[in-house]
Amino acid sequence: MFRLKQKHSRKRPGTPTTADAASLIGAQSLVRALAAAVGMLFLMSWVWAYSAESLGRVFTWFSIVQGAAVGYAVQRFGRGLDWRFPVVAAVVAWIGAYSGSLMIGVITTGRYIEAGTMEVIRGLSADTMEMFFRDTINPVVHIYAVFAAGVAAFFANRRLKRHEVLALRRSAEAGE
Repeated sequence: MFRLKQKHSRKRPGTPTTADAASLIGAQSLVRALAAAVGMLFLMSWVWAYSAESLGRVFTWFSIVQGAAVGYAVQRFGRGLDWRFPVVAAVVAWIGAYSGSLMIGVITTGRYIEAGTMEVIRGLSADTMEMFFRDTINPVVHIYAVFAAGVAAFFANRRLKRHEVLALRRSAEAGE
């Protein structure tokens, strides 16, 4: 309410130009976003499977953490501004919720039948996948998959600073 006048403040940037908006739009990359999302998916699936194996419990809620990590990877490496980036993050996170559960099932099955993980993966067929989705995947997994996709979509878009938003708005008003 009562503030003293600042004598030494940061110098405000000048008015944003359309060149700033062009550099923001040019920095987007759907390929980098997809590569980062898939890479983060593999990393988080491995962490999820390792924790389930070492602790002897499956934490289904980890798919939401996985979705947040995928969304952040898309935001960081894709630097996207439009609708495509949240869609990529949501689809990858949704697939990741089921593939993470499948990976845990493969590791658990391998331990139970005393076989290697690759042997179990080679033994997968349409019948075993149908049995996996019928017996292992329950409504809770579906709910967590939807929430993981939503969280990933939320974190996927790039967060802009005020002058960047103004530059994009000025560029849109200019018709570029």
